[in-house]
Amino acid sequence: MTLVSEVDERALVRDLLVDAGVAGAENFGRFINDTRYFDGSGFDACAATATLVEVLPSLEDSGVVEIVAVHLKNPAARPSAFVALHDAFLRWGTSARGRVGWQLGEALVHSAPLSELSALLAIVTDSRYGANRQQVVLGLPRFRRAPETEATLRILIHEPEVALQAMYALRRVIGPHQMVDVLEGVRRDHPDTVLARQAKNEIRKIDRVIRRQLAS
Repeated sequence: MTLVSEVDERALVRDLLVDAGVAGAENFGRFINDTRYFDGSGFDACAATATLVEVLPSLEDSGVVEIVAVHLKNPAARPSAFVALHDAFLRWGTSARGRVGWQLGEALVHSAPLSELSALLAIVTDSRYGANRQQVVLGLPRFRRAPETEATLRILIHEPEVALQAMYALRRVIGPHQMVDVLEGVRRDHPDTVLARQAKNEIRKIDRVIRRQLAS
């Protein structure tokens, strides 16, 4: 039954895109990463944004929601898609099925304006969303000028499900030299744990970067 539902919803979205005159509508859900070997899909994601935003709240199949989320990572989706993506993440973000929550999180943080930072921080600090928060955390350096961004990332580097992403994001916010001291603190606070090993690996990466910079 789920398979039939997915086919029907994909067809529904495709028909709506055709009606809206979106170029390449027949290729909705077809993603080409390497055009050296495959022809591009020709799907105009920017032109499709308004239709995808409108239909997203009505979708019931997680696979189709995931496809819509991937297409809404396009630049035209900022900030027009934010509300629909936020509502969808609140609905699907606790799902362990597929990558729907993860993809929604990435599209959400791409579409978010500065005025919606508090909504993003509410998501990344809510453990109910588990690893689906990872892409949102990775996108937080976009808001590095807001002091609450750094403060939140300093908390999240101690949370296993998102710690690695928070370490990377915090490094982009405060710079590599300050980050070494922060990571040493993680090692002290969590000895003989995965967190400590992650922090050690990140310190090594930073050290290599600093040495290359000094040598150049």
